[in-house]
Amino acid sequence: MFDFLVNFFGTIVTCIFIVYLILLALLQGKSKELSTANTFINVADMPVLRPIPLSTANQKNLLNKILVFVFQVRRWRVEEAFIYEYKGNKYAVHAGFEFDGASIPKPLWGLLSPVGLLLIPGLIHDYGYRYNGIYSLDENHNPVWDETISTQSAWDELFKGIGNEVNNIPILNELAKLGLWLGGFKAWNAWRDKKEDRVPFKWTIDDEKQAQHEPQNEPQQEIAEDNVDDSDSEGTISSEVFDSGTTKTTQIGYENSNKQKVLGSRNLDATDKQQVIYKMACGECSEVYGAKTSEIQRRKCPVCQEGKPSVDW
Repeated sequence: MFDFLVNFFGTIVTCIFIVYLILLALLQGKSKELSTANTFINVADMPVLRPIPLSTANQKNLLNKILVFVFQVRRWRVEEAFIYEYKGNKYAVHAGFEFDGASIPKPLWGLLSPVGLLLIPGLIHDYGYRYNGIYSLDENHNPVWDETISTQSAWDELFKGIGNEVNNIPILNELAKLGLWLGGFKAWNAWRDKKEDRVPFKWTIDDEKQAQHEPQNEPQQEIAEDNVDDSDSEGTISSEVFDSGTTKTTQIGYENSNKQKVLGSRNLDATDKQQVIYKMACGECSEVYGAKTSEIQRRKCPVCQEGKPSVDW
């Protein structure tokens, strides 16, 4: 029996290695074609993550270090609230949430990285497993707690659906869902037993003013002269022209983690609040440009940070 298992796994490894060599040979002639293909998500819309250190240092002995090295998985902390729109729902993962990427066994990392093709579906799936709910944004861009999805199978189906949209490899996502069906119940049951309370929503890791679980319309702030750059290339702009929005990220003076500052908007009465255009200013190079509501929290300067081009404001 032992010899059979050794031969079986040896054959599997050999076949995988041969397939890898064939694909490597094909890669040489297609590298340019592969690198120029458009991605489904822009770089600016990817989650902002910070790696959490692995605890090999200062362990009591070498055995402990080896155990950590072999079995401990890198965890990541969400530094800015991550928003992903899927089938009309704008799912929101709060800043400060920690996860370990997609649950891929370490021996398979050479083929499929936990933070590779399954990063985004894995992030949303891990959040759902932990709290059995997730924040979603309402029409005013406010976070609202959503418990529409409430079963393990439904979260697994969402994982597959988002994966199909992001990486467009259905067979991969079907296999990943099968893996969740086979082994995900352990994590699901562990979180249900723990009954961890959901965390108040935070837009950034340093956000001291946390949003409540239910949407609230914040009053408009008065425009202070030292908070607004009142001049542009056309001359002086009256402070009465530009107003704050109704959410934290659309208040005049709000500055995101990339040092991009909100200077207000002139079309707050637009039907689609996500398409409202705000005047922005870069804290690095002082560039003044326009950005949509949905872009503000992760916006980068179009001049010095390779951000999206400005839109008319």
